[in-house]
Amino acid sequence: AHRCVNISCPAQLKEHIRHFASRGAMDIEGLGEKVSAQLFDAKLIADPADLYFLTKEQLVDLDRQAEKSAQNLIEAIAGSKNPSLDKFIYALGIRHVGERTAKLLANHYGSIKNLISTTQDELTAIHEIGPEIAESIVDFFHEQKNINVLNKFFKAGINPQKKEVQTSAPLQGKSFVFTGTMENMGRNEAQTIVENLGGTIHSSVTKKTTYVVAGSDPGSKLDKARSSGIQIISENEFLKLIGR
Repeated sequence: AHRCVNISCPAQLKEHIRHFASRGAMDIEGLGEKVSAQLFDAKLIADPADLYFLTKEQLVDLDRQAEKSAQNLIEAIAGSKNPSLDKFIYALGIRHVGERTAKLLANHYGSIKNLISTTQDELTAIHEIGPEIAESIVDFFHEQKNINVLNKFFKAGINPQKKEVQTSAPLQGKSFVFTGTMENMGRNEAQTIVENLGGTIHSSVTKKTTYVVAGSDPGSKLDKARSSGIQIISENEFLKLIGR
């Protein structure tokens, strides 16, 4: 069966709206499954961006909805116009992109504009993002109907904001690749520390890599770092860098 990848796909629109409004996404109170279905059936919305062009009068006419309820929903929709970037990415309903992946993308790209123009190679260089997720993201932004909906969001005044990392974060703007075995801590622990200090983790060496941390028995990433002129540091140098 053909999978519908665009955000305004009629067969999945009710589910898209429910997901878009859910607590982990845009968190629009009062926009549950029933109201979403009513809006769709009344042909008031053809995609999630249409929510931001609804009027109180349209909602009052909808299944005799009380004026107060209609006003509350209009206010809830308007109040969602400045979401954090990760919540907006999650709200788009991109296949395989859950809340965790949305946070990784928001931290790495910093804006929707940067994410739209990304490539599969760039995506798979990010720690925890594999080929299947990368392909799904690129396919989503290559679909013109999705770009049209995004432009409609921006026209409505949606302004996703990247959460600011603490300015005291010593590794802000620095990216790390780990290779080989670490003796003083596990790799997962080291990667978590880097992220907590404002840094980012990549799974492969690219021109954007700041440091390659080489443990014992390093792999081909070390050769790639050498040939690319990327700074290589030992485990002890890494520990000093993170204040251990």
